[in-house]
Amino acid sequence: MSKLSAPKRVILYLRLSVSKDESVSIANQNKELTALAEREGWKIVATFTDDGLSGGKPRANADKALRMLRDNQADVIAVYKFDRWSRMGARAVADLQDVLDERAAKQSPALFVASADGLRSDTETWEIQVALLAALGRTERKMIRSRVAAARQYQRETLRHSGEPAYGYRTIPHPEGSGRALEPHPEEAAVVRRMVDAVLDGATGYAVAKMLNEEGIKPRRSEKWTAGGVASLLRRDALLGYMTHRRPTDGTRTRRPILGKDGLPIQVWPPIITPEESAQLHVALARRKDWNKMPGAGRTRASRLLSGLVECGTCGKTMRVNYTDKLKDGSRVARYVCSAPAAACDAKVSIHAEMLEKHLTVEFLGVAGKLEVYEVRESNSQNVGDLALVEQAIAATAADMAAPGADIAFLAARMTELHGRRAELEARPVETITETVPTGETFAQAWENRDIAGRRKLISSALSGRVVVKPAVKGSRKLDLSRLDIPWQWVEPDDIDPAHYDD
Repeated sequence: MSKLSAPKRVILYLRLSVSKDESVSIANQNKELTALAEREGWKIVATFTDDGLSGGKPRANADKALRMLRDNQADVIAVYKFDRWSRMGARAVADLQDVLDERAAKQSPALFVASADGLRSDTETWEIQVALLAALGRTERKMIRSRVAAARQYQRETLRHSGEPAYGYRTIPHPEGSGRALEPHPEEAAVVRRMVDAVLDGATGYAVAKMLNEEGIKPRRSEKWTAGGVASLLRRDALLGYMTHRRPTDGTRTRRPILGKDGLPIQVWPPIITPEESAQLHVALARRKDWNKMPGAGRTRASRLLSGLVECGTCGKTMRVNYTDKLKDGSRVARYVCSAPAAACDAKVSIHAEMLEKHLTVEFLGVAGKLEVYEVRESNSQNVGDLALVEQAIAATAADMAAPGADIAFLAARMTELHGRRAELEARPVETITETVPTGETFAQAWENRDIAGRRKLISSALSGRVVVKPAVKGSRKLDLSRLDIPWQWVEPDDIDPAHYDD
C-alpha cells in the first residue's frame, strides 16, 4: 500500500499515563510530535490532551480528534506511541479504523501515525497489528448495542421509563417494583397548562415565551423560552401521558407512542392535556404564520383600555384616542374623540380618557372582581380526540411496518382496521358543542395578570354593547355620569362615588 501523499493538517494527540517515565511525559510527547510535523511539512490544527488517570471522561479529547478527522477538518492524527490510543480499549481502535475506512471510501484518505513505533495506517504493518484489535472492538460494540436494545425492549414491554422526562413530568419509583415511572411535576405541569390555554386562546409563541421569560420561568436546558421551544413542547405526545420511543428504521427519528393491542396509543402516565386539546394545538401551530412574531407586529396596536369599545352619542361612530390637549408641563392628555369627519357629526363628542377608564374599571371590579372567570370553548361531536388517537396510531403502525422482521400481515390487518375506524369517525355528523369552563381565577386576579389588551377583553366580556358617550355640558371639569350609557350585563352597582373621577 502506498503512503498517503503529503497531508497538510495534523492533530497532535497527547495522553497521560500511569507511567512516570520522563520519556513519555506530555512535554516530551508534544516535542516529538511537533518535530514530526515539521519534518513532514504538516500544519498543526489542534493539540489535544487526555488524562488517562481520570475516571470521568478519559477519552473526551480523543473523540473530538476523531470527529475532526471524520468531518475532514484534519488529515492526520499523530500520537507518540500506539498504546496512547489502544489503551483506551478495542472499541477505540475500532472507531478509529471505521473513520479511516470512511475517508478512504470518499477518496479523501486520512492517516494515523504512532511516531515512536514507526507505525502508520497506510502500511501493511498497520493492517496486521490493528486488525485483531479493531475486530474485537467492533464485536464489543455489537454486543453493547444488542444489550441496550434488549434493555429498551424490556422497558417498552413493561412500561418502564428511561431517560429524561418531558418538561411537565418528573420520575418516581415504579409502583410495581423496579424501574421508574412518571407523574406530572406540580409547578411545570401548571406552566404547560398556561401555555396550552394561551395558545388555544390565540396567543403566538412569541407572546407565550415573552410571558414566561418576564416571570422568570426557565425551561430545563436553556436560559429562556423561545417561540420554537414552546411549539416543540406543545407538540409532544408525552404530554398526553403516552410512553414514546423511536423506531430504528424511522429516518426522521420521530418519537411515536407505544400502541396497545387495539392499535391505539397507550396512556401510561397521568396526562397533562387531553387528546382534543392536542389536536387543537396541532391545528393552531400549523396555521399560525406569525408564530415567531411579536403580537400586533405590522399593524397599529390599540393603545388604550377602551379602544374600540366607545362610541359617539351623536352619530354612533367609534371614538378614537387623541392627544391634542396640552398641559403646562408640555405633556398631552389623552381623550376619546368621535372619529367622524367634521361635517358628518352635528356635535362631535370627546371625553377625558383616563377618567372614563378609571370609572369603568372601578365599576367593573366592584361588581365582578370576586367572581370567577369562565371561558367559552367550542368543540364538535365528531370527537376530535378520537380522530387524533387514530391518526397517531396509523402513523405509528406505518413506522412499525418498516422495521426489520415486522409482522407485515398482522400490521396490515391493524392498518385496515384503523383506516376503517377513521372513516367511521369522519362520517359522523358534525355538531358544534359549546361549554363554559372555569379558569380558576377571579376577575380581580385576572385583571392583575393581564396587559392592556387582556384587560380590554375582560371588560368587553361584561358589556352587551359599546359604551355610549353623550355631549358634555360646557365648563365641567368632572366626569358627568349622566353622559354615559354603559350596557353592563348586570344591574347597576351601588355606592360608586363619582368624586373618584375628578379631573
